[in-house]
Amino acid sequence: MNPVLPRDAVEFGETARMAFESVGGIQAARRAEADPTSRAEVSGLLTSLGIDDLDPRAEADTAAAAAVLCEEAGRVALSYPVAGAVLRTGGLPTALVPPHHLRVDHGDLFEAWHVCRPDGRASTARATGPALGTRLGPFVCDLDADDDLRPVDHADPADAELRNWWLTLSGWTILGALDRAVELATAHTRDRVQFGKPLTEFQTVRFQLADAAIAVAGLRELALFALWRLDVAPDRARPDVLALRSHALDVARFVLRATQQLHGASGLCDEVDISILVRHLQPALRLPAGAEDTAIELVAAIAADGFDGLFPHGRVA
Repeated sequence: MNPVLPRDAVEFGETARMAFESVGGIQAARRAEADPTSRAEVSGLLTSLGIDDLDPRAEADTAAAAAVLCEEAGRVALSYPVAGAVLRTGGLPTALVPPHHLRVDHGDLFEAWHVCRPDGRASTARATGPALGTRLGPFVCDLDADDDLRPVDHADPADAELRNWWLTLSGWTILGALDRAVELATAHTRDRVQFGKPLTEFQTVRFQLADAAIAVAGLRELALFALWRLDVAPDRARPDVLALRSHALDVARFVLRATQQLHGASGLCDEVDISILVRHLQPALRLPAGAEDTAIELVAAIAADGFDGLFPHGRVA
């Protein structure tokens, strides 16, 4: 595995970051909560960046570009389902939904969706109404299937590939949000003065920031590995994709807790960016499944396909 992204992808990520900052960065997410129609400006911005021509399944370079676009979207809590939009099927955005609910973040932004469940069933679906506005996320919507979900024994192999790509790109979105959370906590503790000196002068604070930064760096390596596996061995990448998902959820739990705590009471106030970031990231962390169900899927995938590593383990011959 080459741990360095292609230069074109890196430059594309830098362009995307400037574009997202030009509309206000995380402030745009605040505007979207007050006025959901403002998400249209995000759609136009992504179109100008070339999202319609960005298919991660085409080749390694476009996969890297899609990954960094999702990462940059995560950094600003972008009010748009970027992973689903780049994984279009028959012209429809793709979403991986929970086993018993057709529930999608920003489901109201598109007339119809291609939805896949973890067990392999799939269908087209449409939003039943406006966003639910629950703690799950400000823009999560329920969908209605246009027809009965295809049974598992008639599942399309292409949907299995879609599920792997969706989980991987979602992992990159989570990575971007966590990286930004560490930056926000670092800036806050550097500027916040207590007992006559900045919080970063206290060893405990430094340890917390260092642990969070190391956790995010480790997640980045795993995200790069999953991206590489999908390119070189897509038929054997399922355990690696689920490992990325499982680890991303664990790292998110630790990093978000630590970075919000380092903000003190202000970390729970929407005037502070970390609060917006945490709330808007919830759909990516909870849909289609949380840590426990993901771990169950990972164990089953390892039993079926094994798990490459430094030591022998996985399926018993």
